[in-house]
Amino acid sequence: MSKKPQNYEEELRAIMNALAESVAEASDEEILEETRAQGKDPTEAAGRVRNVLLDAGKAYRQRRLREAQHQYESHIAAMGARTYNLPTSAIDRRRLLDLVLSRQPAMRSALTAQYRQFTSLTETDVESCLKQLQELGLLDELSKSHEEKK
Repeated sequence: MSKKPQNYEEELRAIMNALAESVAEASDEEILEETRAQGKDPTEAAGRVRNVLLDAGKAYRQRRLREAQHQYESHIAAMGARTYNLPTSAIDRRRLLDLVLSRQPAMRSALTAQYRQFTSLTETDVESCLKQLQELGLLDELSKSHEEKK
């Protein structure tokens, strides 16, 4: 005779359900008495349970935030690994950024929120802006419109 393989998850679920039912059926006095019999303070135990439930609720509410953070980090890592076709000199990169901002005035207000004053942009900031603009396809549009004028 062949035995049916044990389903441990199902058995565990049945045990957990039985425990939950026994707690749900117990009176408050019985639960308090059992907690004290184990040498625990019911107020402290209740606080720990409350914190576990609050933490679980918070973790559930923040799941989309964690997913978005993970996607953002993946995108930033991909940007770091990607090769960009940018001018090699710092002066030329700054000129390119100025050109983009002069042709796309709406971008200036978007970037101003991130970099309060354009005069204080570091070379790293300029390069980062240009990479982000290339990611958005704005540098491609600029080069297309520049080629069409030729």
